[in-house]
Amino acid sequence: MLDQEAYNSPIAPQSKADAAEKALRDAIVHCVLEPAARLSEAELSSEFAFGRGAVRAALARLQAGGFVSSTARSGWHVTPVSAQEIREVSAARRQLEPLLCNVSLSPVDRATLHRLAEMQMALMQRHDLGHNSLSTIRRCERDMLQTLAARLTMPIVLGWLSDLWDRSVRLVNFFEASGSEKLVPASRWQFVEALIEGRRADASSHLAGANAALETYLLDRFLQSEAMVGAFPPARLAEKKNNVHSVSDATSNIRTTR
Repeated sequence: MLDQEAYNSPIAPQSKADAAEKALRDAIVHCVLEPAARLSEAELSSEFAFGRGAVRAALARLQAGGFVSSTARSGWHVTPVSAQEIREVSAARRQLEPLLCNVSLSPVDRATLHRLAEMQMALMQRHDLGHNSLSTIRRCERDMLQTLAARLTMPIVLGWLSDLWDRSVRLVNFFEASGSEKLVPASRWQFVEALIEGRRADASSHLAGANAALETYLLDRFLQSEAMVGAFPPARLAEKKNNVHSVSDATSNIRTTR
């Protein structure tokens, strides 16, 4: 680690590739760029106002994080939603998130976690968890995890966790948009209490329970989406199978045909 008193480096400005990656990542996570959608570098460059080089670099980074894929014949695509991804993301979170329970917390960290947990608990006590309440609850949860991850002093692991959390959000956004059942947030109050009191095993157990609930929700919604295939006549069965893990081909083609 650099001695900040001996060497004070100014914060480097965000590069065009960094800005393009953030813009495209946000669009993918919020399903603006839908699962399995074809991606044209030219179209993305025009729509997001970035150069082709920045877009290409951003897509390469997003590919490393599991958000997009590329083939020689088909070009770039947003990663489709699949049972394999759900299990992969869940397994990786189970392996990495327990590291968050071992970080050293400063008094400021403890106060931040306590404030976020109180806010989340107050919101969860509302009778009607509308979109705005759910968004704020999930923002609190993500800020808690980010506060802990920032103390890991493991930049590579931090990057992996950020990718996994974003991919989880994408999956939840996709299934909530395509169905009526919402994911009930996990209360983080006991988790924060366990961390502050040094009960690492209890904190780790809470994370495991929250991840199990998330995986169950995602797999249940995935199986329900596959079950819908049987409701279509044989003439449309093949078409519907292609849409189970993503959106319709017609919708997916909008960005590359307009």
